[in-house]
Amino acid sequence: MVHVVSPPPENPSREDIIFLAGPRLIGLIFNWGLLGVLTTQVYIYYVNFPKDRRFLKILVYVVYVLDWVQTCSATYDAFQWFVYGWGSTPALYGLYTAYLNIPILSSTIGAIVQIFFGWRIWTISDSRVVFAFVVLLALLQLGGGGAVAYFLYNDASEVARSVGLVRAVGIRLAGSAAVDTVIAVSMTYFLIRSRTQALNHINTVLTRLIRLTIETGTLTAIAAIVDLVFFLRAHNGLHQVSGVILCKLYSNTLLVLFNNRLKNAAPDVESNSQTLRVLDSIEMQSF
Repeated sequence: MVHVVSPPPENPSREDIIFLAGPRLIGLIFNWGLLGVLTTQVYIYYVNFPKDRRFLKILVYVVYVLDWVQTCSATYDAFQWFVYGWGSTPALYGLYTAYLNIPILSSTIGAIVQIFFGWRIWTISDSRVVFAFVVLLALLQLGGGGAVAYFLYNDASEVARSVGLVRAVGIRLAGSAAVDTVIAVSMTYFLIRSRTQALNHINTVLTRLIRLTIETGTLTAIAAIVDLVFFLRAHNGLHQVSGVILCKLYSNTLLVLFNNRLKNAAPDVESNSQTLRVLDSIEMQSF
């Protein structure tokens, strides 16, 4: 049973209701849309890479299942707000299973993807220090997510802003932004270093990987920062737009990296054994 301690305001204004219900609806729409994109990416991966290592397949499918659970949990909350509790102000201010779908599942999916990227940095650079730092930050944000879940379970109200909850949210989201930044900077550096050692005709592949790394890392980091700023500065539902879709950004980032091999598998590259050896040390084909 979820406990609600902080009561909703007695007479919320029309603007309060709009800024509470609107972002939740938008977040749910984006959540389902990104799940559709993820489903397409998983199908592409399933069709094109049947020979990947078993643990990579397990990684992809576990993340995919967790995203389905997260989406179903968020949809359950939407039904409480817009169907079963239609017209009820207390129902609109309740968070129901938000303790599960946002801090626990999002943090878990994020940590899985972040640790995987940290492992990729290790395989590219042999830098255990960077890998250990990425794992430490990923576990830190995961711990923050667990703390957020604890506070939301005991006070499942939109108006809840206890000191413990604010600190836990700060650790979770700031930790996510920090680890995403470390991953993007580290992978960019090591890929650039690999490009200087590579053959001229695969520099295009490495340039594409560098651009992809910067774009995806920046996207997840910005989403986490936006979520944190809206939670701390705006006491409404705006933070839930980025908060509920953050795990989908991580999952799609993971699948983009996996499926990016389709672009890089050009016939002239595949026919050159020396090029393949370089790619094997940088791309997913080494798996």
